[in-house]
Amino acid sequence: MYTKFLAINNNSKVKYLHWSIILLISLIIAHLIVTESQKKPVLILVHQFNYQVAMAFSWPFTFLLMLWIHYATKKLDIYVPWTTKWWLRVVMQFVFGVVMVLLLDVAVVKSYFDAFNNDFGKSGYMEIEFPIVRWMVLFMNSLYIAWFFAVNYRNSIKMNDGLKNYITFLNDQKEQERFYAQKIEAKLGKRIIQVELNEVVCFEREENIGYLYLLDGRKFNMDLKLSELARLLDSSSFYQINRSVMISFAAIEGYEKVKNKQANIILKDHLDIDVSLLVSRDRFDGFKQRFEMFKLS
Repeated sequence: MYTKFLAINNNSKVKYLHWSIILLISLIIAHLIVTESQKKPVLILVHQFNYQVAMAFSWPFTFLLMLWIHYATKKLDIYVPWTTKWWLRVVMQFVFGVVMVLLLDVAVVKSYFDAFNNDFGKSGYMEIEFPIVRWMVLFMNSLYIAWFFAVNYRNSIKMNDGLKNYITFLNDQKEQERFYAQKIEAKLGKRIIQVELNEVVCFEREENIGYLYLLDGRKFNMDLKLSELARLLDSSSFYQINRSVMISFAAIEGYEKVKNKQANIILKDHLDIDVSLLVSRDRFDGFKQRFEMFKLS
C-alpha cells in the first residue's frame, strides 16, 4: 500500500537566517556605518579608540535591529500569513519590519549622541549613516519575503508530486478493485459457479483439462486455456510460472533458487496445492521482476 503521501502546509514555519549569520552580517553593516564618514584607511581606523567605542555600540545595536526584523517576520508568518491575508500582511510587515525599526534606530542613536553631549542634528547621521541603516532594513525585509515564497514554492512542488503519486495510487487501487471484481466460471460436476479472482490461488492446465485452486482448498474445472487467461487477466496479480501453471502473487511467500536458473515457489503457510511450483528458466527473470513489483504495490 502506498504510504508516502506528502502533505505540506504552505503556512508552516519557514526557517530564516541563523542568528550566527545575522551576527556576521550585522558586523559588516556596523563597520560600514562607523567608517562611512571616515577618510582614513581601514587598518588605521580599527586601531583607534573612537572606532572601537563606536563599534562596541553599533555592532550590538545593528544585531538587535536585525533580530527585531527576524522575529517580527516569524510572528507575522503565524498571525498574519501571506497566503490568507496578504494585503494586511503588507501593511503589518511595513509597520513592524520597517517603520518601527527605523524609528527605534533614530531614537537610540540620538540618545547615544546626547549621552556624549554631541549635537545629533549637526552630526550628519541622517545624511550619511542613516541611509545605510535604511537600505539594510529594506534589504532584510525583501530577503525574508523572497525567502518565504521561495521555500513555499519548493514545498508546493513537493506537495504536487505527492498528490500526483497519491492520485496514481488511488487509480491503481480502483484498477485492482475492478480487476478483483471479475469472476471466472468454474465447474464442479454439473454445477457451474462464478469464482472471484481474489479467491484463486492458481490455474493449472493439463492437456485439455483446466483446473483452478481456491484459497479454501477447493478445486474446480474450467474451460479456459492459460493463453486465454493471460489475455483476460491483464494484471500484475497473476503470472504463468511454467507451461501448465499460472499462480497468484498474493499466494506466494517467496521463492527458492534451484539449478539451471529456475526456482521453486514457496506458498504462504496455510496453502497446500498439488501442482508444479517450479518456475521455468525462460520465465524466471520475468517472474522475479513482477514479484518484486507486486511486493512494492
